[in-house]
Amino acid sequence: MNLDNLRVLSVLPVLGHPRDSKRIAMLKQAGFAVEAVAFERDYHSGRMPDCPVDSLGEIPHGHYMQRLVKMATVLPKMRRAMRRNDIVYASGEDMAFMALLAGFGLGKPVVVEIGDIREIQVAPSLKGRLIRIIDKHFVNACSLLVATAPGFIDTYYRKWLKASVPAMVIENKLESSLGETAISHEIAESLNGRPLVDRPLRIGYFGLLRCDWSWQVLEALAMACPQDIEIVVAGYPMKPVDISERSQKLSNVKFLGEFHSPDDLPGLYGRVDLVWGCYPFPAPGDWNWRWARTNRFYESCSFQTPIISLARSGDARDVERYNIGLIIEDEDVEKVVDTLCSIKPEHLETWQKNMSMLPRSVYAYTTETEELKKALEAIARDRGHFKNQQK
Repeated sequence: MNLDNLRVLSVLPVLGHPRDSKRIAMLKQAGFAVEAVAFERDYHSGRMPDCPVDSLGEIPHGHYMQRLVKMATVLPKMRRAMRRNDIVYASGEDMAFMALLAGFGLGKPVVVEIGDIREIQVAPSLKGRLIRIIDKHFVNACSLLVATAPGFIDTYYRKWLKASVPAMVIENKLESSLGETAISHEIAESLNGRPLVDRPLRIGYFGLLRCDWSWQVLEALAMACPQDIEIVVAGYPMKPVDISERSQKLSNVKFLGEFHSPDDLPGLYGRVDLVWGCYPFPAPGDWNWRWARTNRFYESCSFQTPIISLARSGDARDVERYNIGLIIEDEDVEKVVDTLCSIKPEHLETWQKNMSMLPRSVYAYTTETEELKKALEAIARDRGHFKNQQK
């Protein structure tokens, strides 16, 4: 069977999410013909997909009943797109569920990629247990599960759900070519001198800015140390939405607005000494943050910029293992500010040195593209995808 002309339909909940666009690039690199169907909403468009895209219309944040109605109305359009492709690659469980409904009877295999586990999925309540029962049957209806962290598969899907679906891990690493990108001379020059000795320490906060607690910490830090600390913020503000206005009131905070990944990443990471990689301190039952890995971790490693990480988070294990940054143990804003103020020049030098010695496989793709290619080809071979082209 000739598998050289496999066509993959990517189903996206939003346009511009870096991980989704990165996966499309990986599928194309593997030799597949890729197109996408996607919803549109007011969201950070950090990296647009490099493939033909058919819009499924606008969908609101939250308002789940409205979203369900909207999703139901586009099922015929999605079905038409599925007919002309061999495999469906869905980003998230809701998109995969839509694909299973839209493709009923077509025999098109559905691959689901999981980047987060929601709180209700791990809740100990009756509702949580019901969700897990449904989740198990749903994911077993897919042909392949791709997860961005081992804990999602090993603990949630295998240990808790006893799911039997074939699975593989593709972390939020950067493309290998980006891992080789050198920081420009102009940016490097702006960081001349030792931080906290010859100039202020610069901390970067980049990406989808949706963590009130993170902003509270950084804002308090900027006010507490106006001479020793500078904060560089870039991305799409969601919580709080007025980060731009509040930044203007602080002389040592600079808000750069939205950026585009991957083109702007070298400049962003090259202009700071530390990257803020924390999210809200998890509740005792919030398993997602124990498993999930942030884009900022892989980006900071790629551009050799030490990171500030949350204790017991998915990133913290490697930050501690390789000693490449600071671990935050407290939730209290004042205590966290005190911890950040205690950073010494020698700490930064140790973290930077360790960053420079990291194995590339920690932060950049190595064999993942070939592994994904083989997995999708195996699915097509098992399903006899050429028979389905005539349906």
